[in-house]
Amino acid sequence: MVDRQEIYQALTLVAVVLVLDSMERIRPGHLVERNRDLSLNILALAITAGAGEIWKTLLTKGFDALSLGTVLSVSYIHGLPGAVKILLGLVLADFCLYWVHRVMHRPFLWPTHVFHHSIAQLWWLSGSRTSLTHLLLFAIPQTVLAYYVLDLTPLQAGVAFSAGVVVNVWIHTNIWVDMGHLEWILITPNYHRVHHGARGLSNKNLGFILTVWDRIFGTYVDPQPIGKDFALGYVSTSNRLLRMLVGF
Repeated sequence: MVDRQEIYQALTLVAVVLVLDSMERIRPGHLVERNRDLSLNILALAITAGAGEIWKTLLTKGFDALSLGTVLSVSYIHGLPGAVKILLGLVLADFCLYWVHRVMHRPFLWPTHVFHHSIAQLWWLSGSRTSLTHLLLFAIPQTVLAYYVLDLTPLQAGVAFSAGVVVNVWIHTNIWVDMGHLEWILITPNYHRVHHGARGLSNKNLGFILTVWDRIFGTYVDPQPIGKDFALGYVSTSNRLLRMLVGF
């Protein structure tokens, strides 16, 4: 049975795609052949949408069996206003995912992330390339924070996870934006594009929402001096696509 949270996320995905896809078509940041690898990108989106919910369900069942809610229960956090908990959750999740992402670039977890770096043309749909193992590793901290640390209601969790959907589509969008001083704080497609470049910077600009983690932990690269015209992707999907989809 589809719950309200899944409905919120699906509606959010449709809405943000309609807006950002229109922006890409009107003022694309780079030349993109949308038909290139289209079937692969659609497959990746389907896997991401389906497997993400499956992992979340399995994780909550497992964590419930371990009574994780009792272990991590902090009454004063649970009693915070909903909006505060959602904002706190986004910041904490961004911090956790920064470190998960960073570890994925280490040799022993690189196979879980390599599919994402096979993207040679970056636009909102190609950004959905994510292995099953990658999805699991990202789902663990998000599930723990949402349901056990913050004790979000279904509505609050729907809003929080929908925000995550927006962020993922946004940072992979094929647009060139200038947000002025906000770019010192918030991550833009220009910022994340550096991470996907085939020029030795894949271990830089690892954050998703805030630039602060990259700045504090030494992985920040200013996208402005890098420019916008550089090749993307440095791994091929040939002969190992199934392994890349699984993530091993």
